[in-house]
Order: sequence, then structure tokens, then C-alpha cells
Amino acid sequence: MSSGLEKTIADARTWLVETALPFWLETGFDASRRLFHERLDLDGRPIETLARRLMVQSRQIYVFAHASVLGWCDARDIVSAAFSNMVAGYFEPDGRAGWIFSLQPGGKIADGRRDLYTHSFVLLACAWVFRLTGNAFAIEIADRTLVILDREFPAVSGGYRDDAAGPDATLRQNPHMHLFESLLALFEVTGVPEYLQRADRIRALLQRFFIPGPDILAEYFDANWKPNGLKGQDASAVLWEPGHHCEWVWLLDRYATYRQRGADPIAAALYDRAYKDGISKEGTIADEMNGGGGIIKPTHRAWPLTEAIKANVVRYHAGDANAAVRMKAAMTTLCRHFLRHNGTWMDQFDGSWKPMIDYVPASTLYHIFLAIAEAESTFSQA
Repeated sequence: MSSGLEKTIADARTWLVETALPFWLETGFDASRRLFHERLDLDGRPIETLARRLMVQSRQIYVFAHASVLGWCDARDIVSAAFSNMVAGYFEPDGRAGWIFSLQPGGKIADGRRDLYTHSFVLLACAWVFRLTGNAFAIEIADRTLVILDREFPAVSGGYRDDAAGPDATLRQNPHMHLFESLLALFEVTGVPEYLQRADRIRALLQRFFIPGPDILAEYFDANWKPNGLKGQDASAVLWEPGHHCEWVWLLDRYATYRQRGADPIAAALYDRAYKDGISKEGTIADEMNGGGGIIKPTHRAWPLTEAIKANVVRYHAGDANAAVRMKAAMTTLCRHFLRHNGTWMDQFDGSWKPMIDYVPASTLYHIFLAIAEAESTFSQA
């Protein structure tokens, strides 16, 4: 066990449970609309004029449902109200199939696009609403959403398009990763085999996302799932993100558990490449890399750190002697640079640790909450 790790995790949990969750339940929730705010200013005040993305609503519902299950807060009524209003406001308000992208503060449609990334998070919210409340309507909505994905989003070469209305010109792995996450959550709370079978198909797609040799996970693809930037066997121009490498490590471990299989070899390759080129021993993570090991974006966001924490939870359970040390570095960097005393966070810094944005995106709570929950569950008992 790394020296001081337990205290670092305990301090992060205290911040989350005693400061952040109560603050976001009160200030981050719009009691008049019964929906969550999109973002706050750095003084912790809601920015009322912004459109509210469905992705944010889904993530916040997930966070407070999960936190309530853990006993870290009592948000059952808010979760139920937000879920009900999410369905009423975002699900097919214009008569077209699927979920719209965002609403204006007053409730009118701001952006009527249907995108895969957002639909994937709706499924996660459904799973956790059902787990917290037992409301079968949440699973009904999840199943209707999956039917819509199959009918409106299929890509010609397998998987799904980013946009229901768009061509297959550019496909992305990231929405599929979150769809994988949500399918595992649905299987966990229901035991219904279909959800795990759907996850099997996403795992099969991972073989296209992953480029062996350089051991990188490509982010962007053409309509045939060929990685953008790949020239023959040369992957030096292919873009990849260390944070997503770590996120897949955590997800593949859950999948292997449900499928009663051993550790996924792709997970090990993703982890090793992330720590070889993308993550420093001090715990800092570059936002974007190329296949040759060069840093494309030397900026630092909060969410890749949280995914490194989750990946090291997996590695710790697997007996990796370095996992605790790496966990301590990532958690320390998260607490020192990103988490703020008032229950908010700085979301992104440049390479010199100067803040790059002057607001607090609500969407980041999903990452921070889950990382602290995973670390606390593992290391508080170590």
C-alpha cells in the first residue's frame, strides 16, 4: 500500500460526501424546472441562460442514484423527479424517434439532434433509476431506446453512427464505449441476458478500435471502421487518448467478471501503453497523443485522472505492485489541482497549469464521483 493513499482517498470521499454532493443537490438542481443545471460559474452560481444537454441530465441522475444506493446522500425524490421530467422534456418532443440533444432553459427544444453519445447515457440513467427505485418504467424506456438505436443509428459496417440523421463519414469509438458501460449496468441490475449479448457485440467492435503493435485505441474512423490517420501498418498519425485507454481497462474488467472470463489481454495492452507514453509518474495525463508517442494536446482535464484511478483499482485487484503508487499519484493530482473547497472543480488546465475555462461543467461530476467511489470501495478495505 502506498504511503498516505488511504488518507488521500478518505479526504476525497469526505469532500465528495460532505461538500460536493450536498452542494450539487441544492445549487446544481433547478427546483423550478426539476432538472439539473448545465454549468455553474466559478463562484458556484448557476448559469441560467444555457441550453441544458440531455447528457448532463442523464449523468446527474446516475450520480445521485448511485450515491443514494451507497448511502452517501438521500436523493431518491430528486432522482425520480428529474428522470420523469427528462422523459417528458427530451423524449420525442417533436414527434420524431429518439431523444433530443438539448432544451432551452424555458423548456423548448434548443437542439433537436439525435446522437449516440447522449442515448448511451440515457441508458445508464435508466439502469440506476431502476436500481434505486425499482421503477420498471425506467427499464421500459431503456428497451425503447435500444430499439431506436437499432432502427435509426446503424452504421453500414457495424456498430452505430454518431448522428441518426448523418452519414457514416466519421465513426467514433467513444460513444460505443459508453454504450458498453450502460449495457453492463443494465445487465447488472436486471440479469437480462440480452443486455450482455449486446455488450458482446461492442466488445467485438473493440477489435476494430484497437491497433496491435503500437497498442493504441483509435478514436476516429471512416465508414469502414478504418482508423483515421492509419497508413498501411503505420499508426504514427492515429490519435488516441490515455484517458480512454484507462476507461476501457475498467470496463473490460467488469465485462470479464460478468462473462466469467480471465483478464482481457487488450486491457493490459491499453494500460501499459497509457503509462508508457501518456501518464507521468507524477500522475499528470496528456489529453491527446499520436501513435508515435507524441503529445498532440498537452492540456490536462479532470476526467482522464479519474479514469486512471479506476484503471488502477482494476490493476490493484490483479496484483500489480505499481497500482497503489500510481493510484496515489493520480488521486493527489486530482485533489491538488482540480477539486475546489466549495464542492466544485476546475475542469481543464494548459500545460503550465493555467485554467483554460472560467466555468464549472456539471458533466464532470459523473467522472469524479465514480472514481472516488471505486477507490474508496477498494482501498478503504485494503
